[in-house]
Amino acid sequence: MAGEIYFSNLTGKLDWGPIVDQLLRLRSLPLERMAREGDQLRAKQESLSKLANAIDAFNNLFSNLSVDDLFKSKSATSPNTNVLTATATTETPNVTLNLSVIQLSSKEVRLSKGGVSNLGSSITWSAFTITYKKGPNPEDVETFNVEGGSGTLKNLVDKINQSAGSKIVAGVFYDGSQYRLMLSEKDEALSTLETNVDDGIYVISTSGLVIGGQSDLDDTPLQQAKNAKVQIGTTTVQRPTNRIENLLPGLTLELKATGDATVSIRDDYSKVKNFFADFFAKYNAVVKQVNEMTDKDKGLFQGDQIITGVKNSLAGMLDPLFRYGIVSYNEDGTLTFNSAAVDELANKNPQELRRLVETVKTNYGSYLERARIDFQSFINDYQSRIDSLNQNMAKFQEQLLHEEQGLKLEFSKVEMFMNQAQETIDRIKNFIVSLSEMQGGRR
Repeated sequence: MAGEIYFSNLTGKLDWGPIVDQLLRLRSLPLERMAREGDQLRAKQESLSKLANAIDAFNNLFSNLSVDDLFKSKSATSPNTNVLTATATTETPNVTLNLSVIQLSSKEVRLSKGGVSNLGSSITWSAFTITYKKGPNPEDVETFNVEGGSGTLKNLVDKINQSAGSKIVAGVFYDGSQYRLMLSEKDEALSTLETNVDDGIYVISTSGLVIGGQSDLDDTPLQQAKNAKVQIGTTTVQRPTNRIENLLPGLTLELKATGDATVSIRDDYSKVKNFFADFFAKYNAVVKQVNEMTDKDKGLFQGDQIITGVKNSLAGMLDPLFRYGIVSYNEDGTLTFNSAAVDELANKNPQELRRLVETVKTNYGSYLERARIDFQSFINDYQSRIDSLNQNMAKFQEQLLHEEQGLKLEFSKVEMFMNQAQETIDRIKNFIVSLSEMQGGRR
């Protein structure tokens, strides 16, 4: 009965355990063979999966590729990067500009006329207003009201930042003899107005502010508000910040210092080179996996024409790239990328470079999509074989378990029979001895 436990040599008449173990070992040899076959199938499936993943990654390069995007990029360069840097978009025309940065932008910073000799000193202030001018027109004005109160200069700073912090940053400035209230533009991009002390034009002004008995702000700013100014020929362009956007469509300048600079906008083929670099990296990943799988010493697919065919098929489509020296062939079948050849072809014949990319996309994209599907089918087939083998092994193991139970039952019966036979022999011997004694020892 299943689940019963049998003990070998329980009576000491027959040690049948080793016999059963030996019989089961011989009987389980097919199971060991199936286990080895399963290990080999799983190893091959894992190797195929690695190749399929490499092919899939290679295929994704083409399935997500827009050739138009590769050739739309523009670059803006300037040898005078200490004066400015430039960036361009696809809308920027190919031109060269000679320009001069004649002024950098700066924020207006003003100080209060009055101050305190000690930051811990207590002051009292009445309600006052701060005016922020965003431009030259009367409507380009924003006013902030600050409530009256008392405390330290730092408390007043906090009050101003709570009220006018969206446009103005308040702080404390020590001029060497006293601490004064400092008001600065938060973002120079928010105002196009420039400071003009002579005409009394300020971005920041106050009305009703009294500190230390002196009213409002010093007439001479700590720093004047200035717009960035760039001259191109006889035209002067100005912006409130050092970032000059859309000087031409899509062109942005980042000004660093005053001085002369040259900006050149041209077609940028860096995306094309990045594509080829990615292409060769993914190509080589597939080839290396094929080499590993077909290695004459350790490869699991030695001589397999389907696996070696992948490598041959990929190599068979390289002729257009060899023609322009973009690639060189290595001994192991991998490739080396010559990016300088892409630059040369881009300069001589960008249309031919575009046609070359389109050819590579068409040829490799089509082949890799088919290969991806085929190898996934191979992997699924291996999985079916593994599943079938696992089922057979489970059935065989169950059969062995039944056979083991049967053998143990039979040998335990033999042991019991031998024990009973021995007991019978012993009783007969005892009877004969007793009978002999009853007859006076005569035989």
